[in-house]
Amino acid sequence: MISRTRRILVALTSALAVVAGSLIGVTAAQAAPSATCNLRSKPANAQCDVIVYGALHRVQSLDPISPVGGYTEGQMAYTIQGKLYRYDNDGKPRRDLVASATISADKKTVTHTLRDAKYSDGTAITAADAVNAFERWINSKRSASYIDAVEKVVAKDSKTLVWTLKRPYPDFNFALAQEFLGIHPASKTDTEAKAKEYFKNPVAGGPMMVKTFVPGTDLFVSVANPNYWAKPVVKEIQVRTIPDGNTRLAAYQAGDIDYVMELPLGAAKTKFDKTRFRVVGEKDSGVFMLAFNMGPLQPNAALKDARVRRAISLAVDRAGIMRTAFAGLSKPSCGMQFEFKNDYYLCSLPKDGKRDNAAARKLMAEAGYAKGFKVNMPVPNRIFWQDAAQIVKDSLKNINIDVTIDMVTPDSNISNYINKRDWEMMWFGNNAATGILQLSNWFKPGGVWANNANVPNSLITETEKLLNEAAASESPAVIREKLAGVEKIAFEQSIFIPIGTRFYLTGYRIGPGLVNALLPGQLQFVVATNPALPLD
Repeated sequence: MISRTRRILVALTSALAVVAGSLIGVTAAQAAPSATCNLRSKPANAQCDVIVYGALHRVQSLDPISPVGGYTEGQMAYTIQGKLYRYDNDGKPRRDLVASATISADKKTVTHTLRDAKYSDGTAITAADAVNAFERWINSKRSASYIDAVEKVVAKDSKTLVWTLKRPYPDFNFALAQEFLGIHPASKTDTEAKAKEYFKNPVAGGPMMVKTFVPGTDLFVSVANPNYWAKPVVKEIQVRTIPDGNTRLAAYQAGDIDYVMELPLGAAKTKFDKTRFRVVGEKDSGVFMLAFNMGPLQPNAALKDARVRRAISLAVDRAGIMRTAFAGLSKPSCGMQFEFKNDYYLCSLPKDGKRDNAAARKLMAEAGYAKGFKVNMPVPNRIFWQDAAQIVKDSLKNINIDVTIDMVTPDSNISNYINKRDWEMMWFGNNAATGILQLSNWFKPGGVWANNANVPNSLITETEKLLNEAAASESPAVIREKLAGVEKIAFEQSIFIPIGTRFYLTGYRIGPGLVNALLPGQLQFVVATNPALPLD
């Protein structure tokens, strides 16, 4: 058997040859580093002509309500769309198109006054456009749990929005900063047919606007929006699609790309010139997980039994996965939430998530599956994930579960499995800006993973109540109490099994916070501006 190290070296050598053959098509002259755009540059003083992003996915849609491929297109849509609030590089929602905000004494009415702002074509951005954007989000049902506290929003006039909430929602701005609330002209997006045509060449209310967009091709180009209220630090962003991780690394080493996500493990072991390259392991506000289909089309009877799912949680080798597949660069989970910069992280798993095969075997016997069973596990083909899946497979052999791993290529094709609703068990991840929103993805009706896993609303009634109470509170003690209640139920059900904190190996040839994905976050994208987003 060829060793893992040898496989990496062979793949990297091949990738270097491909890059040398001009697959990437970016010359060194295009590379960003210069006196005003390099590793030492900061948002306040950077001036970049062209930044090249080596991306995993093609940009096939700029409408986050109707995605086609992977997360790269959502990132680019984020830079184009108008935002009431926009995430900064620290993952905090900051006022963008909102000039001022007021909240009523009962904290259930929020009034936004908008800036005098224009789209890239010179037309005015209006409150009606924001209302339309919200209605599109509601109708899409995407991550509906984020906005279930909203009763309604109305445009009082062209510059004033009035939101009516069902209950106090201290984290409301985190929801408004999501990519799903993308502001575009209402007159061009208020029907599905209009939106489909419009998003072929949309105008921009964000810092960047479209220059080159041909869905299905490996190049997407955006340029600075001259009508945006602040000046972006970059004139042009080129997104070059490079699906293979070793080829991305080779292009980065060659100086052909300036920013790259999801580098292979070899990048962490490579000795780079630290004056020109910076490779870092960046933790994400999310967890790797195992998920189980709870819908009527679940074909595996064993997985319908909560005792079996708890047994899998007890048997899986979290520490081994994070140590071996992820090189110890991130931590195994001891609870449901992500642990990175999360004040409400708590250890809720038995034995803090350490393996307990004896307890797992006991549960399997009680459920009538002492001799085990077979299960199919689709896994999106992403960096590190195949090795992680193999350790899951090896772990579950100890309780007589025979796992067949189905690597899904390209990784975005995992949506085909989800949409068919007949999958059994899946490796994936769950990201969100806050712990409450992350748990809402799983344990509230309308949550993205509650929907993906076909979880009946009847199973998450109590967790919905607890999460709503946590989301409405400003008391840390109350929030911790409510989230502890959610996590207790989470293990009892074990519909979702946390494995470890998500992270990525990322390469920079420019300073942090200039042009990059939001980490933690991944799904949004940061373009620094001068002046910066307000800090209030």
